[in-house]
Amino acid sequence: MAATVERRRSGWRMDFMAGRPRDGGRRAMWRTRPAGPMDSEPTARRGGEPRPAPSERLDRRANGSGTVSTAAAGAANLGAMLRRVLPLLVWLLAVPLPAAQPGPPSAPEIRPPAEPVLRFRVGDDPRWADPAHDDSAWQIIAPRELPARRGIYWVRFRVRSQPRPPDGLLFKVVASYDLHWDGRLIGRNGRVGASPDDESPGFVDTLFQLPPDLLGPGEHTVALRMSSWHTGFPGPTYGLLLARGNFRAMLVERSRTALLSVMAVGAALVAAVVFGLMWLLAGRRRSLLVCSALFAVVALLQALQAWRWLYEYPYDWHYPRLLVITVLATALAVLLPVFLLVHFELRRRRAWVFAPLAGMLVHAWFSTPFYNGISLYACAVGFAVALGVATAAVARRRRGAAVAAAGLAVSLVALIAAPRDFLDQAFFLSAGPALLGLLVTVVLELREERRAARRMELTAARLETELLKKNIQPHFLLNTLATIQEVIEQEPRTAVTLIDALAAEFRILSRVAGKTLVPLGEELDLCRAHLRVMSLRKGAVCELAARGIDAAAPIPPALFHTLVENGLTHLAPRGGRIEFDLRADRLAVGVRYTLTARGERQAAAAEPREGTGLRYVRARLEESFTGAWSLAGVPVPEGWETMIEIHSPAAVAPLREAAPPAWPQPQPQPASP
Repeated sequence: MAATVERRRSGWRMDFMAGRPRDGGRRAMWRTRPAGPMDSEPTARRGGEPRPAPSERLDRRANGSGTVSTAAAGAANLGAMLRRVLPLLVWLLAVPLPAAQPGPPSAPEIRPPAEPVLRFRVGDDPRWADPAHDDSAWQIIAPRELPARRGIYWVRFRVRSQPRPPDGLLFKVVASYDLHWDGRLIGRNGRVGASPDDESPGFVDTLFQLPPDLLGPGEHTVALRMSSWHTGFPGPTYGLLLARGNFRAMLVERSRTALLSVMAVGAALVAAVVFGLMWLLAGRRRSLLVCSALFAVVALLQALQAWRWLYEYPYDWHYPRLLVITVLATALAVLLPVFLLVHFELRRRRAWVFAPLAGMLVHAWFSTPFYNGISLYACAVGFAVALGVATAAVARRRRGAAVAAAGLAVSLVALIAAPRDFLDQAFFLSAGPALLGLLVTVVLELREERRAARRMELTAARLETELLKKNIQPHFLLNTLATIQEVIEQEPRTAVTLIDALAAEFRILSRVAGKTLVPLGEELDLCRAHLRVMSLRKGAVCELAARGIDAAAPIPPALFHTLVENGLTHLAPRGGRIEFDLRADRLAVGVRYTLTARGERQAAAAEPREGTGLRYVRARLEESFTGAWSLAGVPVPEGWETMIEIHSPAAVAPLREAAPPAWPQPQPQPASP
């Protein structure tokens, strides 16, 4: 298997691919590539030796011969608002990060053999660290064939250096070990033990600095005394990764590696909190809840990625960390299409989305033995399915669907082009277009809702004015006052009753005029007050009966009052009476109201026309139950029948207790002719 060599400012990197298959299979791989972060597999359970204090680790770095582990990077500002954070992060990403000054010049090119020769032997003998020891009889293994839970064993291999070689060695391995270079002990990572109780797990990533007197050109022997009782992975083997480079440059590189992940955590966490609060405080829309969960998963995913570079954790934590990352990547793959389905209201597309998505995710978990491979496969499936959903939304002309589709397409191309870096430091850049597209889609929808709310406020104000104007018409007041003037001298009691009825109607009208919804009981009080006035004016009995009515059910103000007015206008008394009957019937979702007006239908009423009253009724229904209502009127033998259906659970939800009647209801006394 051929090896390739590439140069980088921080030096040369020889990769024995760390990690091993979950099923314990043996897969050997040798790579030489530029130094940089690589989150390969393995790990185990927690050990016993306490971690060194920060001051102790600083001393080790200062003397140039000890073990150095991950350095902490800066943290992103998590308290800024989303609209301030996102432009700042975009600006930061647009400015190239300055290259680290490595101090001493980088090492010249090092060309390792085409395939490393790792020699392995179970046992423990200090003489095996001697470079002159004859290891020709040792077993030759691949870098991924280091045995787990086999006691103490030694691994030896050789590297060749030219003049001025790099002084830094970075090991990534899920084991405890002692490092020997040309027979000299360079450092220890954890405590090697012959049993699980004797071993103290070391760190996954450990950086060593070679003393200057060991950096001569020629061949050097690396000997590792190892044990791996707490690896945690179910397979019998694990892997080793080695990177060489300038010591100081590698320290800086590790901090830079975590920078973008930390920025991604901050931005995603702010977005998750903002959308969560919006869901909690602004109507509890499911799309906002799913969006909040989506960004929370992204924040956790990137936090676990940055954890490796920001915090020293023993190798027995590596397996649980990789397992959680894989679960989060799978959750991300599910939430992406779910959000788009909910946001764009593609209810009929859910079956053909979830069935293939579930099948491909199950296949991802069993298609590769490596957890990083599962995570990448799951992300690719999620982005591809989400792109399909966004494309379907574009075809249906959903607002913001084109932006979401474009962002998902860019991120999917980035994932395919550079899969190894997608979940590491490049995630913010690779997945950023997709997440930014989702943000823009939500913002566009919220902006449109805000505009609609503003239009609704203006409509409500106009309807309120229309209601007052409709009920305080000059001819209504003039006719009522004329009736009062006519009967006040002949029948003072009747005039007083008429004045009381008119005052009661205006009193209720002033109480409900500024509301969007009122209890049905209060609406019926308004209707009966008006019928009381009209009974005294017309000299006929005008009554309203109600059946199956929930007095607390919400209804737009003056809805039935307007229909009653229409009935009084187009019907003449029959036998000295005009009767109205209101019946409520519960539907599977919502309610149906049927108002029957009984009287002599006039010629003009045979061909109904939509006047100001019906326009008011339609506007009020649309304001309160947008798109979930219907209105129909038909002539019947006894007069006229109007049906209103409201297909909304809000139509049967109790508003509050109905207000008590504003006036007593004695039998009307017709005025004298």
